[in-house]
Amino acid sequence: MKALVYNGPNDIRLMDIDKPQLGSSKEVCIRVKAVSICGSDLSGYKGTSKFREPPLVMGHEFSGDIVTIGKDVTDLRIGQRVTVNPNLYCGKCHNCLEGRTNLCSNRKTVGTKMPAGKYDGAMAEYLCVPATAVIPLRHSVSYEEAALLEPLAVSLHAVKQARHLAGGSVAVVGAGPIGLLAVQCAKQLGAATVIALDLVDERLDRARQLGADIVINSNSDFLSQVKDVTNRIGAAAAIDAVGVSNSLSQCMQMVRDGGDIVLVGLGSGVMNVDTYELVCREISIQGSYIYREEMQEGMEMVANGDVNVIDLITSVLPLEKGPETFARLASGRTNDIKVVLQSA
Repeated sequence: MKALVYNGPNDIRLMDIDKPQLGSSKEVCIRVKAVSICGSDLSGYKGTSKFREPPLVMGHEFSGDIVTIGKDVTDLRIGQRVTVNPNLYCGKCHNCLEGRTNLCSNRKTVGTKMPAGKYDGAMAEYLCVPATAVIPLRHSVSYEEAALLEPLAVSLHAVKQARHLAGGSVAVVGAGPIGLLAVQCAKQLGAATVIALDLVDERLDRARQLGADIVINSNSDFLSQVKDVTNRIGAAAAIDAVGVSNSLSQCMQMVRDGGDIVLVGLGSGVMNVDTYELVCREISIQGSYIYREEMQEGMEMVANGDVNVIDLITSVLPLEKGPETFARLASGRTNDIKVVLQSA
């Protein structure tokens, strides 16, 4: 089969590799229809992600059709349209047994090299996965939309961590894919006012189109603008979808006393925190890592028309265009928000 194979920093090639076979009677094989490029895939391409080790087929945001079913799989059928939770949890560790499957230390993740091992991903014509990870698609959800259910789940899980959401004001820092989806999730979960901040005006325009009530360029006097729309109190919660010292500092300034900051961006491994502000204003900082059941919840939102993911997709290209697409995205000289690759 054809696959995009990551062979080292800035080296991804379309190659012929062996078509995967079922590893057990409890697996299914999927013909990939659409796979989107994640920011973490770009980090891997540039050689800056410890979770991408060559040779590797990346791709964990995808959809397709079931073409083969293991003999012990009884609740799925050949031809069924599906997506997949790419985080393959062990189900036995302390975190899994307490319901924190997103923190499973023994998991494998499709398209990555985790401590538990490597698992080739969906930037290929076919892949096999455990049937328990498969999520059947609603009829109204397209393959392209389904390829964005994974990042939608990341955003939904993050927004759910904010305690003071309903009826309050929420600031979302970073209008990339996760931030744009967080804007919509915050509205759906009851935020009265959603404020989007970014350095790029085009991204802010997209945030407004997707439901942000207020958009602010972070290079402006953002704090006074946030104060103006929150009765001088500050936002009840802030979602940091960037994850660098500056974005966290912005959140600290914007959030009200006793407010919540949710960190979902991973732009930097180490960030500076003003502990005086943190302690004396009783601000809560909560990390948010991937998701649990939110892929299914997100699919219902998309199917019901409550969340728009299709307008985040700025390019749909054939898998064969993968090498040049990765090079273009990694250069930073692009206006793309989300790119989806399709196999023939």
